[in-house]
Amino acid sequence: VVDACLALRSRHGIAAADIAAVRGRGNPLLRQRTDRPRPGSGREAAVSIQHSVAVCFLFGVAGVAQYAQPCVENEAVRALGGRVSVEEDQAIAVEAAEVRVEMNDGRRHEIEIEHASGSLARPLSDAQLEAKVKTLLEWRQWRGSADALIEALWRFDQAQDSAALMHLLCA
Repeated sequence: VVDACLALRSRHGIAAADIAAVRGRGNPLLRQRTDRPRPGSGREAAVSIQHSVAVCFLFGVAGVAQYAQPCVENEAVRALGGRVSVEEDQAIAVEAAEVRVEMNDGRRHEIEIEHASGSLARPLSDAQLEAKVKTLLEWRQWRGSADALIEALWRFDQAQDSAALMHLLCA
């Protein structure tokens, strides 16, 4: 759903203030696992379709900062999240989703995503993985060298033991 919302926002220049409603449609697991209209914490927000849709349209990104408590409590996020609904469709694959955005002026924008980014059919590239690691390390204010850690992780399968990696992590 995140991929779909970001694509719709980008393609159509959708501003959050112009959205009347957003409908996410997917496999029944989508609703069962993500229908959390008013998450109270970042942990809940991370599995809330309402929160994720709102941050995509409001900020154009769904990164770690958008799941931190200040963003969870943001009134604009909560308001837009309140206009998001989830529908089940047994015919839609688990890794797929459809999103329809209804605009205040009556227009509608729809998109179908067959495979979410990060899925087996659409894995993240090495560069995307490295960027994600750097973002997470930065968010946690890690003081070590992100590049050194990433290099050690890429070579971990060739290491005789985990000592070098542990040294980087504990430094």
